[in-house]
Amino acid sequence: MKINFPFNFQLRVYFSSLEKREGACSKIFGQEDKHIALWDFDNSDLTTIKASLRLIQLWYQLPAIYIVSSSLNRFHAYCFTARTLREVITILSATPEIDTKYLRLGMVRGYYTLRISPRKYDKFVLIEKLASYIQDEVNPLDISINDYMTINKGDKNG
Repeated sequence: MKINFPFNFQLRVYFSSLEKREGACSKIFGQEDKHIALWDFDNSDLTTIKASLRLIQLWYQLPAIYIVSSSLNRFHAYCFTARTLREVITILSATPEIDTKYLRLGMVRGYYTLRISPRKYDKFVLIEKLASYIQDEVNPLDISINDYMTINKGDKNG
């Protein structure tokens, strides 16, 4: 449904099916303005992702980065660092191949979320741990888990 107003605005309403998902949130429980780094890569080459994350890890002095396959040609990466949101945005923005819609959405919301609930036929698989001489700064149990609703696009949604 679309309504045009005389002063150069439109109101659009869409109806679609939603599905509930569970996601890991970048906010660190008990630390006011601290976040972990979460990356989302869609339709990217794994070799390029690994090389890019290794460079980012060295440049920003990050602890280990865990690369996970979330579905076919889609990858997530987790780094248990404790940084401000601004620092996380800088780190993510410097990463080639990152999903730009994911990057923008996190900037707008003030936190990032990666799906951790499996889709119908997909399973999460740890692909590689990019080791670091820097210790993890956050216990994985201290990250927030959120429920969220997303548009059902035939098993292709986050």
